[in-house]
Amino acid sequence: MENHNKRLARRDYGTVEMTDLERHDGKFVIAPKRPTGTPEHLTVAGSWPHDGPCRPDEVALLLIDFQSDFIDADGYLAKVGGDIKPAQEVVMKVKPILEAARSAGVRVFHTREGHRPSLADLSKYKKWRSQRAGAEVGASSETGSKFLVRGSPGWDITPELAPIEGEEVIDGPGYDKFMHTDLEHCLRCAGVKYLIVAGLTTEVCVSSTVRGATERGFECLLVTDGTAATEQNHLRPHIDTMLVEGGIFGSVADAHRVLVAFGSMGSASASDPPPTGGPEAPPRPPTQAGDLECPSADQVTAEEDPEKQNLRLQLRIEQLKLELNTAKLEAIEDKNRELLAEAAWKSSSESVTSSGVA
Repeated sequence: MENHNKRLARRDYGTVEMTDLERHDGKFVIAPKRPTGTPEHLTVAGSWPHDGPCRPDEVALLLIDFQSDFIDADGYLAKVGGDIKPAQEVVMKVKPILEAARSAGVRVFHTREGHRPSLADLSKYKKWRSQRAGAEVGASSETGSKFLVRGSPGWDITPELAPIEGEEVIDGPGYDKFMHTDLEHCLRCAGVKYLIVAGLTTEVCVSSTVRGATERGFECLLVTDGTAATEQNHLRPHIDTMLVEGGIFGSVADAHRVLVAFGSMGSASASDPPPTGGPEAPPRPPTQAGDLECPSADQVTAEEDPEKQNLRLQLRIEQLKLELNTAKLEAIEDKNRELLAEAAWKSSSESVTSSGVA
């Protein structure tokens, strides 16, 4: 009973005030990155979104089903035989992304999979299938939580990623978070066009939601190390599927690059306060993927919260690492192009000589 009370206590997020979502003229863009080992014919665009840098208020961070039922040892995923360790590791990867999104003024949407306590919205097939898998929806866990039932401790979002005031939580019984919810309506009302997606599990709710978003005209970017599968051998095929046919379901990038992009937005907001009087300030030029702005060490003022200072400095370090790696890759690509051109010239010369043409 003591463990059950501890789990119930986790549901009390407390009162955490969210800073006002400050909309500014800074532009947002991410340099996608194809995961190592991805087949050569699956490519990513040079930047995301595809149509150039966008405004921060056109972007939303969508966190899918980071619920205790998919993370804890007595949750649904563990009981059906899933590996919860990758899910727990993903939580720690996504936490700084969530914090950076909040600092940058990007809207955040959370989702939860769950059924009514009466199970009136539970299909006979899902009930049968979950029972067969070893964790029937609505059955009690060892701590007394009911699997995937609204109001149960396991249904709650893990405290590390708990929503704060101003962040919407979308509840629904299905895998595609656009089905049987008002997610699309909320996104449209907010003017969101582009979605950065992370969540659990890759092959079920994340994949289903990305496809649903694409069908509705939203452009998605999946955080490759911000998602975990029921079994990790399922992860890569679903990431690769995002990129077929030139990116049929959007693009992908790792957490590092998403953090750099959010850091650029936060820097623009802090370093460019609105003008007071005088002529109107000129518009900021669009930020390019290779020219993202992160704060330097001397821009971090003593008045800032220490945690925020640390986050800004971490973002600056990641920015410098990215710039170094990008320069190295560009040098390698230039060398390869030179070698290919030289090989093509030699091949052409040999062909002309062998044909007897002077």
